[in-house]
Amino acid sequence: MKFGRDSDETIEMNMTPMIDCIFQLILFFLVTSSFIKLEQDLSINLPIQSREMKVQQPPARPIIVNVKYLGPNKVDYRVENENMTLQALTANFSRAKARNKDQAVIIRGDRRVRWDHIASVMGCCAHAGIIKISASLEISEGR
Repeated sequence: MKFGRDSDETIEMNMTPMIDCIFQLILFFLVTSSFIKLEQDLSINLPIQSREMKVQQPPARPIIVNVKYLGPNKVDYRVENENMTLQALTANFSRAKARNKDQAVIIRGDRRVRWDHIASVMGCCAHAGIIKISASLEISEGR
């Protein structure tokens, strides 16, 4: 009794059904797909820009002035961690205004600082010609 295969038999694989399936898939995808036509009509003459386009500068980073409370009628004006006087602030604002006409200033005042000191910084802005002035504050949820 012989259970193994004879060495004379060769195994062949019929490729015809697989080729038929591949052709059917190709035909299916060709029929169901839509071809995108590029919207480039070569007969259209596009206008030519005769002068250079002006590129707008990105908005300048606002100057942040920190007004820190040091004691009664004593404050510290700081810009970029540098201590400044009101005259130095005015000069700094004037230079910034000369570089960028839309310069903005944000004033961060300690809650214990008197309004006079905040108004002094606003006066420096006005003297330098800066009109975009804002003050920052903290909004509490519970009140």
